[in-house]
Amino acid sequence: MSKPILRVENLTQVYGAGTPFEKTAVNHVSFSLYEGEFIGIIGHTGSGKSTLIQMLNGLMKPTSGTVFFREEDVWAKKYDRRTLRANVGLVFQYPEYQLFEETVEKDIAFGPRNMGLSEEEIALRVQEGMHFTGLSDKLREKSPFELSGGQKRRVAIAGILAMRPKVLILDEPTAGLDPKGCNEILSNVRDYQREEGATVLLVSHSMEDVAAHADRVMVLEKGNLKMLDDTRTVFGRGQELLAMGLNVPQITRVFLTLKAQGYENLPSVLSPEEAVRSLDALTGGAK
Repeated sequence: MSKPILRVENLTQVYGAGTPFEKTAVNHVSFSLYEGEFIGIIGHTGSGKSTLIQMLNGLMKPTSGTVFFREEDVWAKKYDRRTLRANVGLVFQYPEYQLFEETVEKDIAFGPRNMGLSEEEIALRVQEGMHFTGLSDKLREKSPFELSGGQKRRVAIAGILAMRPKVLILDEPTAGLDPKGCNEILSNVRDYQREEGATVLLVSHSMEDVAAHADRVMVLEKGNLKMLDDTRTVFGRGQELLAMGLNVPQITRVFLTLKAQGYENLPSVLSPEEAVRSLDALTGGAK
């Protein structure tokens, strides 16, 4: 197997250490991520997801443990964490609240300009960011504050993509959007991942989104890594997820219920389309 692009060993983050309010947000977590993977991250609020992703791109120093990017310790003395943050792009929840420039073009150009790129290269990166997020060229000179909520979200994501990160981390990127906007943004992210060979980490409460896009799924509970496996295997352990108070895709839950009622031959399914094919196979296509 190829070397991991991101690897963490015994990663731990403790807030308020030595005080009555001490809380372990991430507890001795270890895993490896590889180029071109799409990873879903699920867990309750307070499970450590946001803390973990901020440690992955060097925004937060772990209490203990190590983060490696391409096998380099990102907290080593001479390591340049500005380069890390250009390579490991983090899109926070509701990133549109971080827009501040007077035009869409200037907002998207902010990251590439801070990387010290030429004006020609910056213009190319802006064009790429707009392309990957489906932004019309006619919005280029508009103020981002005149745009719809979905368009603002795209501008914020375009600003991260314009830096061409090797790893793209998204914290609930579709929160508050309608189903059409959700699908469009996740499709845009998929396009970027496939065209650039990037690794994507998607933090989401939508099990349908995770099931539709993720190659592997990471499950966090109270700061502990409970599962990290291929998507079908993780959701095939639906009863364990439900026992943690998490959910599974609705169609997966239907099939789990049918299995519990004695239909042992039913497979684990992740989408309605898979469910139809599975039922057709079991019934010989009978109508």
